[in-house]
Amino acid sequence: EATPDITDEGDAADLTKKTFADLGVEPELCAALAGHGITHPFPIQALALPVALGGQDIIGQAKTGTGKTLGFALPLLMDTLGPGEDGWDEDPASGSPQALIVLPTRELAKQVAEELTMAAAKRTVRIVQVYGEALSKGAEVVVGTPGRLIDLMDRGVLDLAHVTTVVLDEADEMLDLGFLPDVEKILARTRTDRQTMLFSATMPGAVVALARRYMSKPTHIRAQDPGDEGMTVTTVQQVVYRTHALNKVEVVSRILQAAGRGRTIIFARTKRT
Repeated sequence: EATPDITDEGDAADLTKKTFADLGVEPELCAALAGHGITHPFPIQALALPVALGGQDIIGQAKTGTGKTLGFALPLLMDTLGPGEDGWDEDPASGSPQALIVLPTRELAKQVAEELTMAAAKRTVRIVQVYGEALSKGAEVVVGTPGRLIDLMDRGVLDLAHVTTVVLDEADEMLDLGFLPDVEKILARTRTDRQTMLFSATMPGAVVALARRYMSKPTHIRAQDPGDEGMTVTTVQQVVYRTHALNKVEVVSRILQAAGRGRTIIFARTKRT
């Protein structure tokens, strides 16, 4: 079925002039963000927020590094009650997870959990990056990788019966890592009337099929410039040096001696390397 499309050419330019408060984000979240100097949304946030706050499903086409986390984190937190907050006592969901964020790697899960914790600093909502023992203390928002989530579900530690918001972040990477069957298993355990938000830099067939099957009339939001189909944000400069294996260490040490070099991360294939 046809999905409405939103791209960021004109829309986002207008929306990014607005503050998070202008877009309808609650005061506690705005205050927590303002404490970190965050008041105006990035394009993907500006486009996703009005749709997500309306409770609609979203397919967000956005790359890593575009700030999409707050685009789903703020609506998710506004739809979640923490201990002692207004209506907590009467809520049948109190004490069990109300939101679930599924990511392909532990590193991403850690990053997203930290950003959520920062936004929820003035709320009582508990955000947990899943390890079994953490769940026993109670959590409203659960962040984790598919394999870990399934393990906890199978052990009866994680109950998804009250989850009303599910976010699938970096869906194309989950596909590459072979996680889609696990993701389907997780979605099958949640309520059919949940809000589902899926984010992916690219839209391979298997991800589109997943969206069709598990989402309800999603709005497709693209937060990239027309014609920019690359995987990384355009402001990232990529350079390749071709070198013989015996010269690699020398080439790396020359790069590390470059003037003005900032902080550096080196990825290697093996522990020994």
